[in-house]
Amino acid sequence: MQRVARKYLAEQSAAALIYRPETSPVVAQDAADMQRLLGDGRSERLEAIPPRAVPATPQKKGAEFEKDEAGVSVFRTAQGVPLLVRRKVGTPIASIGIYIVGGAVEEAENEAGLTLLTARTMLKGTTTRTAAQIAEDAEMLGGTISASAGSDSFGWSFSVPNARLLEALELLGDVVQRPTIPEDSFETERAVALSNVAMLRDDMYRYPTRLASSVAFGSHPYGRPAMGTEESLRAISAEQAREWHRSRVLESAAVIGIVADVDVKEAADLVAREFGVLEPKKSPKVGKPRWPKSVKIAAESRDKSQTAIALTFPAPSRTDDDRFAASLIGTVASGLGGRFFDELRDRQSLAYTVHAGLSEKRLAGIFVSYIATSPEKEEIARSGLLAEFAKLRELPVGEDELSRAKQYTIGTHAIAQELGAAVLAEMLDAWMFGEGLHELTEHDARVRSVTAEQMRDVARRYFDPARRVEGIVRGVGRTV
Repeated sequence: MQRVARKYLAEQSAAALIYRPETSPVVAQDAADMQRLLGDGRSERLEAIPPRAVPATPQKKGAEFEKDEAGVSVFRTAQGVPLLVRRKVGTPIASIGIYIVGGAVEEAENEAGLTLLTARTMLKGTTTRTAAQIAEDAEMLGGTISASAGSDSFGWSFSVPNARLLEALELLGDVVQRPTIPEDSFETERAVALSNVAMLRDDMYRYPTRLASSVAFGSHPYGRPAMGTEESLRAISAEQAREWHRSRVLESAAVIGIVADVDVKEAADLVAREFGVLEPKKSPKVGKPRWPKSVKIAAESRDKSQTAIALTFPAPSRTDDDRFAASLIGTVASGLGGRFFDELRDRQSLAYTVHAGLSEKRLAGIFVSYIATSPEKEEIARSGLLAEFAKLRELPVGEDELSRAKQYTIGTHAIAQELGAAVLAEMLDAWMFGEGLHELTEHDARVRSVTAEQMRDVARRYFDPARRVEGIVRGVGRTV
């Protein structure tokens, strides 16, 4: 490794690109200066990772079988936490996930970001492992534990070779059930979270969409970003995170899932033995948000050469059957061959990019259309978007459009089924937010059953221009 590094990673062979604010200091004056900087670096030997503490002995009681449904075997731990195991023959990778209903939707305004911050810091130390040991153990198993948090749920996922399933479950169980949330690691994760919030402001797609959501959902938790705000992140303490873990993880509406080529009973027993600390609790009750009754616009200006508009409407929630029709509307509208792209970009030259689609949440939905245009074309670009929504309300989509949208949706779903992680996500989603696991076998039939008339009815019901909400980042001070 050293020989290869010396041969290929020499400073005189480097190419460097530096992207920085105009007001920041110059990094290097020229190529020679850059080479000098690279050559001045010195390596330091990493500190040895201390020996591991002996992990707690897992409980011996296995999982209790409940039922088989839609190719999924449902078990319960001794405490009653649901375990979902789906055998995927031929896959070499075991996909593991533990997800919990709640989190960001339970946060107060001054706690926004607490769930995600806690979930990430939990990876930085347990009662038996340091952060370095967690990282090394995961790496030696061939995977990485990922923490995530959305509006309605949060959790951790881990993918490893089938043969390493036992060790992976022990490691994941340790992280989820016995984190210490050290102060120094918490501060590091806080700094990362604050950096992500700052970077969001420069994202010309996510930020206008964020502005629109904040107005559309108002004071409801859906109106706040799961990543938090600068004010809320600075106010959260490590002790709050520890309490959040005790009250929202150890006792929670958790579900554990595995998709792998394994014996389902053996896998369920392994899970039950490693996750014996978790206690089940009902999902948190949260009121539904109310969409504004009139046009609302949230706008900010940036030193940009483009203006980005996120024009949104209310939409069906995750539990509404109309979501299939709304999703197909997004497919018809978006993409290189979609209506919006053809009309607004190709024919009228109004957009650098344009697309639309449904975002489903547990209690509500939001249909987001997005267009990036020249600042001087803002009004005509908005009018163009509204004209396309008017067409969707007035006339059913054509048979060819509908057929292509259905084929694309069913095809992409079939491709995703080749990935164990995608199968795991769909399985857990159906359990937590759907009507039941039987949804897993009904996707294609539900898509095929959507008619052009249903899509028009959905458009008429939801796409009222008098109730639209816009998030806008206006470009000023630059020209292309």
